[in-house]
Amino acid sequence: MADQSGGMAGEKMQALNFAIADMLSYLAEWERDQLRAQVLVRVLGFATECEWHVKEPTPVSEIDFKPLRAVHHGWTNMAPAFRAVAEAIGPGKLESRALNPAILLVTDGRPTDGPGEFEAGLSALTSFPAGRSALRLAMAIGRDADSEYLERFIGDPQIPVLVAEDIDKIADRLVAVSIAVSHMSEAAADRGAMAERVFIPGPESDNRTSGRETIV
Repeated sequence: MADQSGGMAGEKMQALNFAIADMLSYLAEWERDQLRAQVLVRVLGFATECEWHVKEPTPVSEIDFKPLRAVHHGWTNMAPAFRAVAEAIGPGKLESRALNPAILLVTDGRPTDGPGEFEAGLSALTSFPAGRSALRLAMAIGRDADSEYLERFIGDPQIPVLVAEDIDKIADRLVAVSIAVSHMSEAAADRGAMAERVFIPGPESDNRTSGRETIV
């Protein structure tokens, strides 16, 4: 779920597009080394409204990623994005043999939803098994990004919010996300261990090893 609000215009959006393409390339490379795993990806952009850029779960090696654009004067409404993802991965939507999905939320600000809407949207996403058990990750762009709401989205105190203090750090932080997604079996077994191994020592650690569906 990628923030396309007006505040993302310019260098932030350019850097995010580059970083997402780099992340997809890493996941495709990891997938080629696997015998039976496949990574399926969707991309959802959100501002005042949300829009699927890759709506159907698509093999990462086949993604034709088109750069995202900031919406002029667009707000940062997250609740519609939560509901869109909930509908996409709700009961009966995922294959029975699929691992729990990974959901990445990337934003440079706090939600601008109306009173209670953020909580209602998040509740819709976590009201069914796949949403509750999903590996939910969040990246805050900029020193002024509000991590409080992102921590609530993650819902696991063992997994920290990744913070890209400036645009040069966006790609580094998404590398960490790529590593976390590829550690799918480890994450399912012990998310605390995964967080300590991948996030806590530093996002630049090159621990790249071991699909699940990923929604960016």
